[in-house]
Amino acid sequence: MMKTRLKLLLTATLIVTPTLAWAQDDAGAPETTRMALDRMVISAGTEKVALDTPQAVSSLDQEDIDQTQATTIGDLIEGLPGVNVQGGVGQLGQGFNIRGMGTAIGDSDNRILLTVDGVTKFYEQYRMGALFSEPELYKRVEVLRGPASSTLYGAGALAGVINFTTKDASDFLEPGDPLAVRLKAATETNAQAHTLSGIVAVQPVDGVELLGSYNYRRSDDYKDGNGDTVAASATLSDSWLVKGRVAIGGNRNHAIWASYQDWISDAPQVYDQVAAITGAALMRRRVHDKTAVVGYVNDFDGSKIFNVEAQAAYSLSKVRQTETPFLGPLEYSEFSYESWQAKLQNTSRFDMGGDWTTFLILGGQWSQQERRNPRVMPGGAVTPGAGTHPEGDMTRYGLFGQLEIVWSDKLTIIPGVRVDWNDLKPGDTVVGGTTLTRRTKDSGVSPKIAALYNLTPWLGLFGSAARTVRMPNVDEVFTRSATPAPGRPNNPNLRPEKSDNIEAGFTLSFDGLLGHGDRLRAKTTLFQNDVKDLILQSAAAPGVPYFLNIGRSRFKGLELEAEYGIGGFFARGNMSFINGKDRRSGDYLNTIPANDYRLTLGYADRSTGLSGGWTGEFAERQDDVTTGPFSSAGSGIATPGYSVHNLFLAFKPQSGAAKGFEFRIAVDNLFDKQYRRHLSSLSAEGQSFKFTVANIF
Repeated sequence: MMKTRLKLLLTATLIVTPTLAWAQDDAGAPETTRMALDRMVISAGTEKVALDTPQAVSSLDQEDIDQTQATTIGDLIEGLPGVNVQGGVGQLGQGFNIRGMGTAIGDSDNRILLTVDGVTKFYEQYRMGALFSEPELYKRVEVLRGPASSTLYGAGALAGVINFTTKDASDFLEPGDPLAVRLKAATETNAQAHTLSGIVAVQPVDGVELLGSYNYRRSDDYKDGNGDTVAASATLSDSWLVKGRVAIGGNRNHAIWASYQDWISDAPQVYDQVAAITGAALMRRRVHDKTAVVGYVNDFDGSKIFNVEAQAAYSLSKVRQTETPFLGPLEYSEFSYESWQAKLQNTSRFDMGGDWTTFLILGGQWSQQERRNPRVMPGGAVTPGAGTHPEGDMTRYGLFGQLEIVWSDKLTIIPGVRVDWNDLKPGDTVVGGTTLTRRTKDSGVSPKIAALYNLTPWLGLFGSAARTVRMPNVDEVFTRSATPAPGRPNNPNLRPEKSDNIEAGFTLSFDGLLGHGDRLRAKTTLFQNDVKDLILQSAAAPGVPYFLNIGRSRFKGLELEAEYGIGGFFARGNMSFINGKDRRSGDYLNTIPANDYRLTLGYADRSTGLSGGWTGEFAERQDDVTTGPFSSAGSGIATPGYSVHNLFLAFKPQSGAAKGFEFRIAVDNLFDKQYRRHLSSLSAEGQSFKFTVANIF
């Protein structure tokens, strides 16, 4: 009953808030605040407005990122519908969860694909997070929810895709300016946090843009609402970004571009970055993440047949651990994922007559990933991995095609299909005096179809059906042990996981609904995702492999995004309700977040550059869990509901002598609430004041 009342209360708030805003005198009101659902989305195929995309997609732009004043990547995305942070709370322990499925915190592989400038990122290690990066590097984040996103990005996106785009020189250069410098400093009271950022953007000649960026971030462990210090919440990192673009023949759409980013954290820390359950004993861990990519684009002077995008990339995520006497007589150990990747795609446009237009996207991808785990003894002897963290190589190939059929502004139909091949090669890991030699190969087909039809200028209906597969990885196929006798063998006969997802929803788009110049946008999505042949770690007796196809699960839910603006007043909100069960046993899945709601009310005055407002985060009690002998905070333990209130204020003039200056202040967890988000292993941060000052010269 309490859950129902809370849902009704929050829904009513979203509806009533616009009416309150309309009550303001709108005579001479400033231009209506930007709408997130009116933004262009570039990750779902051809560019289109988010509201007109027949898929659940949310985006963050530079203003959203700046307003968040994020310490971690998780801070950026946890406010989006259906998206949650799981595992730890610090930069080394966070994983991500979309619609109840997540990255490699509790699983052996991501069921979410993460990309940076189009480069797929992956990391998995016991008691570590999934992505090591810096929020200041990015200008845009797009989250595609659901397996339909696999078509363009690769098998394995059972939950969805998160795309990160780094900053460009053109984001800071004014027309005709050869040089721009941006300096930024930020601090936070709770964790005594300090962040420094510097960006230099250069255009030495027309058509050539160069950017260099450095970010310094330090903070202590923060305190929760009870005033207790939360271990494994500190941050210490340095990051660099170098990026350039050269337009050929003065055509920006015919260019060569390249970027390189480097992220390092090197400090004493607790071993367990996810839940800090290994005690206060410190070890030294150096985390180094590199991403390099070279790209080429060519629209062939506006050709309708050829619009080519190509890129080649290198990625390395490496963790080096020293001073670990509690792990045995080791000098050091390393855990790394090193990959080489390439992608080529072409977009063609065909005018079919009348108001019909068709876009055809064809492409291919290739990647090779090496998983290494050298364990070096004091005498120099090297052990290549362990039975429960085996070494190995994974090679993947994929071909994809997506058709977008558009009739005027009324109808969009998007069928697509992808075929992937996977080749796993065992490494040199020795278990029981033997090494594995048998390679494992798999393939999978991922089809989809999606459509959106605008019944009226203000009401649209959309739906989709998609199947995707996730093929077994190195860990799942090659993990084994020799003790206790007779040991546990590896499992080369694992079948790919299969996801069948259906979605349906509607969109609302009103201009001038309640007052002159006002706008209302809303998008609601219902989904059901049936996953079979789930690969799960088995606690079976000796003689049985560690990983088996033993799972069939169903995930279903509702997502709502709504926003309203009139003059400078705005209201934005989202809700997410997700349910997940094991269809074999009927047990609840422990990867399902609590039902949550977020609401922001604010005002932005473009003439002065002042903006401010309030954001509320509300979560219901989550007791739909399955408790067992291995249950722990963040997995299998019920959490109470909570409400958290935040305030924000910004001064960012858009004209005049102060243009380029920026000042922000925020209060997170205004009332110092003690709470833990359901999928987090540790308590959230207590009250904290945040300050940021920046200027572009």
